[in-house]
Amino acid sequence: MGKILKELTGHSGSTIYLMESDDGHYIRKENNITRNVERLGDLYEKGYPVPQLLRIENNAIEMEYVHGLDIKNYLIHNNTHSLIQFIVDTCDCFGENHTLKDYSQVYSQKLGWLSDAHDLPFTKDELIDTLPKTLPCSTYHGDLTLENIIYTDPGFHMIDAVTIEYDSYIFDIAKMRQDLECKWFLRHTDVRLDTKLQSIQDALRDLYPQAFNDSLLILMLLRVYLHTKKGDNNYNFIMKEIHRLWK
Repeated sequence: MGKILKELTGHSGSTIYLMESDDGHYIRKENNITRNVERLGDLYEKGYPVPQLLRIENNAIEMEYVHGLDIKNYLIHNNTHSLIQFIVDTCDCFGENHTLKDYSQVYSQKLGWLSDAHDLPFTKDELIDTLPKTLPCSTYHGDLTLENIIYTDPGFHMIDAVTIEYDSYIFDIAKMRQDLECKWFLRHTDVRLDTKLQSIQDALRDLYPQAFNDSLLILMLLRVYLHTKKGDNNYNFIMKEIHRLWK
């Protein structure tokens, strides 16, 4: 086993380390890894720019370390053209050979917990009524945020792909709106990228209008809501955005 250089921020019960061995740097992720193994393996086999899985254990995976520039700093110093093209090319490829799927049952199952959430401005049935039911089931990333894209000259890589029931590139684009519109990835900084983020969102809206149902964005925000504690900054951020979007 290699040497731990740094513990990275983990979510959903996982612990992530930047490791070093004689062969170089790699990432080790422990706990709650099954959903990463399937999705990363599928995307890598299909030729998408994601980290290669190097080793799989019962409760841990080791994968290629993608060294590059996070998208916040990339956008500070670059225009949006290449990033937009990467996102569009990726989503277009994801959407090839898709089938249509009714997600009504998926919504019902995944949102069952809403019956006990009394701080939200809608009920489970009210939210489901406003969600698009039939969408293309396709290849997908599962958590396609700007935080999960890294610029590595001369291109981009995606990290932290996950297997989820929202198996459509339309959900991926809706998830990206969490950063583009709500600016979740900038919540801890004073960086202002409004014009650039709006240009990315406008380009995607023209090409994928299905993803710009505001209830889909709320659905993606609820995935974060489940990992917040009432009253903390993340909870307050998510609740403000949900109330803004729910009309």
